[in-house]
Amino acid sequence: MSSVSLIPIEKLFPSSANVRLYVSPEAVSKLAEDIAMRGLLHPLIVRPEGSGYGVVCGRMRLEAIRLLKKEKPEVFEKLFPQGIPCVVKELSDTEALELSLSENLRQNTLTPEERGRGLARLYEMGASEDEIAARLQVELEEIKRFVRLYARLREIAPVVAESKPGRPRETKPKKRVSRTGMVKVVRAIEDLAARGVLREPEETVRKIADLAAERGLSTSELDILARRLREKPELVQTPEKLVEEISREEMVERVVLLKRHVVEYVEAWASERGLTFSEALNEIIGEFISLKRAAA
Repeated sequence: MSSVSLIPIEKLFPSSANVRLYVSPEAVSKLAEDIAMRGLLHPLIVRPEGSGYGVVCGRMRLEAIRLLKKEKPEVFEKLFPQGIPCVVKELSDTEALELSLSENLRQNTLTPEERGRGLARLYEMGASEDEIAARLQVELEEIKRFVRLYARLREIAPVVAESKPGRPRETKPKKRVSRTGMVKVVRAIEDLAARGVLREPEETVRKIADLAAERGLSTSELDILARRLREKPELVQTPEKLVEEISREEMVERVVLLKRHVVEYVEAWASERGLTFSEALNEIIGEFISLKRAAA
């Protein structure tokens, strides 16, 4: 059994081999609350890097502990008076990357892009597809699919931005498109290419990314675009028309809090009708407004 060391939080940072690119603030907040109540159930796995220690496994836990220190310092001091429990390992870049990928794939906590990026980095380090599949217990076709997706996203990197609610602000010098939304679009296009509907997925991805950035499509609008491509594959032949139609619907994103029973109702409505959550919510509210106007 590996021994646990207590390391000051100031000496901990995400390892260069950690595969996680994005950390959800909501997930971090929930985990911080859990740690505050139950303590840290599993130590971080780290390796010496520079003047400190790079976190190979436990990036989310690290961010949650940092949040705990900031918002509940008295709880932090009670739980971690001498440092953060860590298992220190001497790992090469390849070993650290494999370990980070293995843990997160097992927990199914990575985005498709993070999976593709991690697998692509293993390729670059000299591992073959068969070796990666054997070491990580991942199907060969799944490896190829996620690596292709990551390659597509790299091609459109100049117009891809971090995902935020609402349309990108027009005051920015460069128009960019939601990363999360484009991941869904790329996956839909890859599926169409696999079915033989599309011969040049690279060109289609670039075209839709440029058009979506020019029109300022939001994450939810790109989600709708991806679903429409799956439902009507022929739309992939006229991406200009598809983007224009969605843009004309003039959707506006707002971050709102909904009660659990409301969310469950909307989700059921969406599932029955084959709609996205946003489309279902718009239908329900639209019907309510129509009834109110008729009664006025």
